[in-house]
Amino acid sequence: MDASIPASSAANLLVAPVASAFFATDSEAGEAALWDIWNQVVEYASQTPAHELDRVIEVLAAVADLEEPATFEVWGKQAAWKQLPLLGPVIRESWDDERHAEPFNINAFAARLTAAGVIDLSVYAIWTLRSVLEDSVPSQIYSKSGDKGCKAAAAWFIYAGKVLYTFCKEGKTYDSCVAKQGSDVVGEDWNGYNDRRWRLWIERWEEVQKNVVDEDTKKVLQKAMEAILDVSSD
Repeated sequence: MDASIPASSAANLLVAPVASAFFATDSEAGEAALWDIWNQVVEYASQTPAHELDRVIEVLAAVADLEEPATFEVWGKQAAWKQLPLLGPVIRESWDDERHAEPFNINAFAARLTAAGVIDLSVYAIWTLRSVLEDSVPSQIYSKSGDKGCKAAAAWFIYAGKVLYTFCKEGKTYDSCVAKQGSDVVGEDWNGYNDRRWRLWIERWEEVQKNVVDEDTKKVLQKAMEAILDVSSD
């Protein structure tokens, strides 16, 4: 994504094959091209430190602002650029991809997109935080999730902590049971964000920090705690 040209121009270049297919009302070709482009973007993001993704976020925001074609068909439904159609599913497919040796990056990418308001991937935050903080008893979180899992969870607090905290205060929920509580959370019926969930995350985060051995992981988790304290004090 050439930084020497405006983000709007980069956005048009990025999705040009997709736009051409949709202009020709070839939905199948458009979907295939879009899936391929998003795969390339996600692959790049998964291998790039989160603090170096400013240009990617900027260009994707510009893609969301594109006006032509105004609407097109994706998976049998009308879609528009502002939805960044298929990006969420592509990220979801890559979530457990073993090629991602460092899941921190892909979680940080999703967190940055969410925090920037480019696309709402906040349910992905719950999936990661639930897996790490809610599916094990506190004393076993670090031993079960390891350094990679704990750092992946940290990415959401570091890069989207303010947004997650706001969602907890607002009580953001989701359809069906995609955001239910984890297996070690008893007596609750959650399907999204709420104050009790936020408090549980923080309590368990403090517990995890006591058990971490790896020095780099300690630093990442401490950075996450600083972000938590910062948003909680607002």
